[in-house]
Amino acid sequence: MRHNWAFTAVFLLLLAGCQKEEGVTVDNYTIQEELVPYFDRFQEEGAARGVTVDFVAAQLSAVLDDIAEPNVSGQCYYNGGDPNRLVIDRAFWSQASDIKREFVIFHELGHCYLGRSHLDTANPDGTCVSMMHSGLSGCRNAYNSWTRSAYLDELFLEN
Repeated sequence: MRHNWAFTAVFLLLLAGCQKEEGVTVDNYTIQEELVPYFDRFQEEGAARGVTVDFVAAQLSAVLDDIAEPNVSGQCYYNGGDPNRLVIDRAFWSQASDIKREFVIFHELGHCYLGRSHLDTANPDGTCVSMMHSGLSGCRNAYNSWTRSAYLDELFLEN
């Protein structure tokens, strides 16, 4: 049987061009695959509180990347001309627990999607009133599995 090298070469080139999709892409926005479950959770938590979250309409992008600023785990980039873009620090992501990942993504979505600013008010016990605190204030971050529901109520309902 004679081997057709031209066919094999074309087949290999086509195969090399087929790669696993790196995220969910719709129109002009991409949410990197590792971040998708947290975006899904954000939508679910909003819906549970009567808030519709539509990332397609918002054209919000989100990626893991290196953030040069020290002690910055996530950033929301926004301006009037482009859709908002959320960046999560790759080094933070690789070592963070699920609850810490959720906190950072939900905090940044508070900025990028809900339009929330920082709120550095402290409760009498020194814990932060909101998950939208800047991290530079005197309040103590208390976001955990026991306080999660109250913080998410404040995030979605105080808008």
